[in-house]
Amino acid sequence: MQKIFTIDPVDALKMAIQSEKEMRSYYKKAASLVKDEDAYTILSGLADHAEEHRKRSIDMYSQVSGKKILFLNLDSRHKLNTLQRCSDDPNDAVRTAKKNEKELGNFYNVIARRFLDSDLRAFFRDLANDNQQHLTLLEASFEEPLMLDDEQHENAMDQVSDLNSMKND
Repeated sequence: MQKIFTIDPVDALKMAIQSEKEMRSYYKKAASLVKDEDAYTILSGLADHAEEHRKRSIDMYSQVSGKKILFLNLDSRHKLNTLQRCSDDPNDAVRTAKKNEKELGNFYNVIARRFLDSDLRAFFRDLANDNQQHLTLLEASFEEPLMLDDEQHENAMDQVSDLNSMKND
C-alpha cells in the first residue's frame, strides 16, 4: 500500500475521485470479458457503484473546497499507484479486482484516520465499508476455480454428471 503520512483533504478527495473513476473503467472492462450473465451483472453493478462513489466524492470535494469540479486532470501524486489494471483474462481480472477492492478499502481506512473533521472521517469510513462489501461479494460470487462463462459452467456440470454416472455403474 502507498505510504501516507499527512494529506490535505482536497488531495485525498481528488485521489478518491480518480480511484473510483479507474475502478469504474476496470469493472466495465471486466464485465465485457465474461459470458456468464450472473458474473456480468455483478461486475456491471460494481462499475455502477464505483460511479456512485465518484459522484459522492465530487460532492464532498465541492463541500470541502467550495469549488466545483468541471474536469479533473490529476498528476501522478493524485493516483493510487497500487491499483492494478484489468487484464484480458477474465479469471485474472476477477482475482485482481479482489486485490484492488482490498487495497482501496485499506486506503480509505488510512485516510479516515488522518482527519479531525468528523464528516470527512465518516465519508472515508463509509467508502471503506462499501469496498469491504464489494470484496465480500466478489469472494462469495467467484470462488476458485472461477467459472466465468456459460460454456465453462456447462463443461463443469457435464463433468459432475459424468462422475455421478461412473459412481452409479
